[in-house]
Amino acid sequence: MTSYLASYIPAIKSIIPQSSPSVAALPEVGEQAPAKVGSVDLKSGGGRPTLVAFVRHCGCPFAEKEVQLLGAESRKNEKLHVVIVQHSDEATTQQWFEDIGGKKAFPDSKRYTLVADPERKAYAAWGVGSLGWGGMVNGGVMEALKSLKESDGIDLRPTGVGSYRWQNSGGFAVDSAGTIRWRKIANDSSDMCDYSEAAKTITEGKASQNQSRL
Repeated sequence: MTSYLASYIPAIKSIIPQSSPSVAALPEVGEQAPAKVGSVDLKSGGGRPTLVAFVRHCGCPFAEKEVQLLGAESRKNEKLHVVIVQHSDEATTQQWFEDIGGKKAFPDSKRYTLVADPERKAYAAWGVGSLGWGGMVNGGVMEALKSLKESDGIDLRPTGVGSYRWQNSGGFAVDSAGTIRWRKIANDSSDMCDYSEAAKTITEGKASQNQSRL
């Protein structure tokens, strides 16, 4: 019984409001990437086109789906690099990635970087802040959860230690010169990035896009 209850502690803690780092202004399309993400420095150009994904907490079905979408884009283009940022600690983030099939989605380990950002400083530095009450749970989110389970078989998983459900998500496409060519900040917890469209802006010369609705 104690073990059963203990499994719910991370989920309970994930909804308790926490202090958050000061969130920088959202970088504009056409600007240089603002800051390092873990060991990856895109500010001066990393020499290869990169998708940067700030995903939702460990256990969230929408974060799991976005990893699948990112893996699909990586397999399409061997020059594309993918950076996936989580806000649990290193061990929890790595286990989550393993559990959701991340290594199968990215068979070439050199083409992705998984970053643990438990203090959420990288999120904040890239302008990815927190959600409000209506953004974390609403009717549309519940319907999206049901739809994702029916279409992809992706359901809620146990909440990872250190997860913070109020943390928002978002994605960026950065070209080989370190310039942002696409960006999107989620409008609610179910609002996923179209990483296929994002990849086209840095691999096929498509027009840069800003999908954020601020």
